[in-house]
Amino acid sequence: MTPGARGAAAIDILDDIRTGTPSEAALTRWARGNRYAGSKDRAAVRDLVFDVVRHWRSDALRGGGESGRQRLIGRLRGRGQDVDAIFSGEGYAPSFLTDDERT
Repeated sequence: MTPGARGAAAIDILDDIRTGTPSEAALTRWARGNRYAGSKDRAAVRDLVFDVVRHWRSDALRGGGESGRQRLIGRLRGRGQDVDAIFSGEGYAPSFLTDDERT
């Protein structure tokens, strides 16, 4: 999986968590439904998801909203990472950032 694909997976899981699914259950459901993901990919997605969960409110504030996508944007900004590298729109990566998401 590319970093962008890992980000897309994390967004799906975070949206599941946002609806009330426990974090561990959401991760397990994703892992069972995506057998193609290797152990390193699953670990990277898990680490990213739990990092967002630990910073749930501050990531929502930094990202400009409460969706999984916005929280991931907030987490990447909090880490000082290049958000455009994950949101590249290439392959399985999330689509490009909108003008509103860039601010």
